[in-house]
Amino acid sequence: MSTDTGGAHGTITTEANGPYVVVGPFVLRDADGNEHHVPAGKTVRLCRCGHSAKKPYCDDSHSRVDFVSRPHFRPEER
Repeated sequence: MSTDTGGAHGTITTEANGPYVVVGPFVLRDADGNEHHVPAGKTVRLCRCGHSAKKPYCDDSHSRVDFVSRPHFRPEER
């Protein structure tokens, strides 16, 4: 399994009360270890609310279930 993106990297942005918005290039590895290579500039919206019928992708269910997210990102303390 290769995770090389040629030195480039993606960006992850959290939408308030919505999904993670990830802009490539990046590699998304699923639970079975399959790699999905997302090219530079392509945008993927990943579910945070847990209600999407298209997991791991967002289908805008967060607005239907009134999902409320944390306003700011804080790294986990280890």
